[in-house]
Amino acid sequence: MHVSSISLLAFAVASVHGHGYLVKPSSRSRLATEAGKDVCPECAIVEPVNSWPDLDAAQVGRSGPCGFNARVSNDYNQPGPAWGQSPVVSYKAGDVVDVQWCVDANGDHGGMYSYRICQDQAIVDKFITPGYLPTVAEKEEAELCFRKGLLKCTDVSGQNCGNNPDCPPGQPCQRTDWFSCGSFANDVKCKGVDRAPLNSCYTSTAGGYTVSNKIKIPNYSDCGFAGINQSGCEGKGCCWKALNPNPNNKPWCYKKA
Repeated sequence: MHVSSISLLAFAVASVHGHGYLVKPSSRSRLATEAGKDVCPECAIVEPVNSWPDLDAAQVGRSGPCGFNARVSNDYNQPGPAWGQSPVVSYKAGDVVDVQWCVDANGDHGGMYSYRICQDQAIVDKFITPGYLPTVAEKEEAELCFRKGLLKCTDVSGQNCGNNPDCPPGQPCQRTDWFSCGSFANDVKCKGVDRAPLNSCYTSTAGGYTVSNKIKIPNYSDCGFAGINQSGCEGKGCCWKALNPNPNNKPWCYKKA
């Protein structure tokens, strides 16, 4: 997914064994499934994973930001024949965007989830360069980048951004910037967000439920334009860096952290 020339969007689920995938905008898992290259889009997960009650405790490992499906041997972190070749949608600063993921009925364990943006073009390029497969270390590097770009639930007025009912008091999951599913104990779970019927989205295991929200695209600092030189970049108070790998053979002007 494309936000600007230097941004990608990631979707993260923090639960025990949550099975699902991003459907709006179309994730690489969805694109592959629609092209007949995947038979279980909800299977692009890593498990077992311990990410509760500390939402950022889990290591992404080989799954990376785009997912790894061992069932069909698809590593979605590398562009493939039906995914990663071009942006699926473009947004501009300030846009309020409809986002949606699909949770499998047999893999709905409640918990919390988030949407994030990575602005480090040097990292992003490794996941959109044809023929290049990022290493596990590079996948972890991307995860850290996405953690810096959390798109908060509270950025869009009118959304339900309360604490998760299954999160014990005083634990790291007590936060309202992530999105939350309903109570696991009361069988509300993630399907309770939309309360949509079974098979409102596709999963191969037990049928899926949609989980819908809105995010707001931030107004990031403008650090230049196509063709800007080093002095012009630094004159804006931004940083200049040569990229490697660099598919466009151009340096990158980016804002300071």
